[in-house]
Amino acid sequence: MAYIFVADDFTGASDTLATLARCGLRARLFLDVPQADEVDGLDAWGIATHARSLDSRSLKALAVDLGRKLAPFRPPFLHVKVCSTFDSSAETGNIAILAEALCQAIGARKLAVIGGQPSLGRFCVFGNLFARAPDNGVYRIDRHPIMASHPVTPMREADLSLHFAALGLTGLSRVDRRTSGSGTAFPRLYDVLEQADIAMIGRELVEEAAPLVVVGASSVAEAWLAGQGIGRAVPQPGLSVDRPILAFAGSRSSLTASQVAAADGLARHPVSPSDLDPNSRARETIFHWASERLAGGQDCLLFLTADSAQDTTPAILARWSAHLISQILQQARVGALIVAGGDTSSAVVQELKPRYLEFAGTVCPGVSTLVANLAGHPMPLILKGGQMGDVHFFRDSMRFLGQN
Repeated sequence: MAYIFVADDFTGASDTLATLARCGLRARLFLDVPQADEVDGLDAWGIATHARSLDSRSLKALAVDLGRKLAPFRPPFLHVKVCSTFDSSAETGNIAILAEALCQAIGARKLAVIGGQPSLGRFCVFGNLFARAPDNGVYRIDRHPIMASHPVTPMREADLSLHFAALGLTGLSRVDRRTSGSGTAFPRLYDVLEQADIAMIGRELVEEAAPLVVVGASSVAEAWLAGQGIGRAVPQPGLSVDRPILAFAGSRSSLTASQVAAADGLARHPVSPSDLDPNSRARETIFHWASERLAGGQDCLLFLTADSAQDTTPAILARWSAHLISQILQQARVGALIVAGGDTSSAVVQELKPRYLEFAGTVCPGVSTLVANLAGHPMPLILKGGQMGDVHFFRDSMRFLGQN
């Protein structure tokens, strides 16, 4: 039986896909639950959703639909992939709703949460989540310089049991690191400080009676691989893109702003949220600016400014951004697409509607390159969440794509 995961956004989904593919598994990413013949011969597959940007009612409807389609596969181990910072709210991108609906759909009475991912600088100790920041300091998540003030889902509670309870999932039983959780009641929350903790959790969880739902970042895949005794790395494929590259920064985090400022190798154009309105004249100006530069062989970057979005929701901004990007791709011959921002990445892939996506290499920790199958034609995509990468993310992405 293949490893199956459901992700609440595309950037997270691509990281889990990469984690599995780097260990030699034949893995693919889909936009919806595939047909049985589409996954025949795969070792792992996942579904990338836009759940992270949905209100609770829409998210519940999506989760029920996914669960209905997943049920015939009878997955013994289902990974609900969420952001490593667990940012979520009762009203937007509620990960508890997603997890519990999928549990019900596949008949799972056992749910576990893996609270950290040391490989990404995420740690859970005594049930409290900590995360490394761009300054290399490690902060409790409710004091993290980015996540504590996230524009959509700020993390104001570091205790993951309390955080999940506020989302509607109560009664998490904490399992101390280096302590067996066998006999501990479900739902469980596992502390994680070191990679050895991940391996121990994996060996424990793969021995649990199926079906089991495990919530967490790509550390869940790392745990499962360790539990299966899979740890070999395979050489990463190389890319050489000979057409101009389009980049779009939809995230307005302080880290993404610094990455945009350092992107000296790309022509840059600011985009106010109001410019994205389909009825805006500014939108046409931006479209022509990007199309002309790409037609001339110049790499370019459009970036969303910190201007007020007024009553426009993040989901609408993401859809408007995706539609603009799609129009540009139809007009210009583009070699690859780079997108910064989880909601924007999700909307872009939904707009492009690839048949499937495959792993093509790692740019930096937590950021992978995918190749989208667009009507039989490959398109490299680099998708990242707002808090991923260092200040030279765009430079590193261009180099990975064979530029400069």
